[in-house]
Amino acid sequence: MKLLKYLIYVLIAAFFLIQFIPANLPENNNDLSRDLVVAERAPDKVKQILSKACYDCHSNQTNYPWYSYVAPISWLVSRDTRIGREELNLSDWSDLSKRKKIKVLNEMAEEMEERNMPLKIYTVIHRDAILSDDEIKTVTDWTESVSAGILGD
Repeated sequence: MKLLKYLIYVLIAAFFLIQFIPANLPENNNDLSRDLVVAERAPDKVKQILSKACYDCHSNQTNYPWYSYVAPISWLVSRDTRIGREELNLSDWSDLSKRKKIKVLNEMAEEMEERNMPLKIYTVIHRDAILSDDEIKTVTDWTESVSAGILGD
């Protein structure tokens, strides 16, 4: 019993100590001038869907809830956000070539249709990010329309 009590004290102390190890959460940038939804004039419904299901990992407008600042969860959030932004950052949309934009739009639709995105680990906590069939269709119809417009330019 004494060993268990000692172990609990050590775990509590370790938890408090790891709070001093910085997570280095990626910074946000509220400049939307190069953002996908602005550049492509996304309808409000599409903006809403992308915001709740994509933008925390794939934009510079990440919403960091309170637990994002608590280690060791903060380290996971930081890592996932960095990887997501490296893979695709919708805040840098205007920097992409026409060819790359079409590829990204097609991949976005495909990932949503196959239910690979948003990631399951994300939707465990963010239940509102689980997309309905209608929401997926709304986004895929929009991505097809945007792609067609880019091809027409």
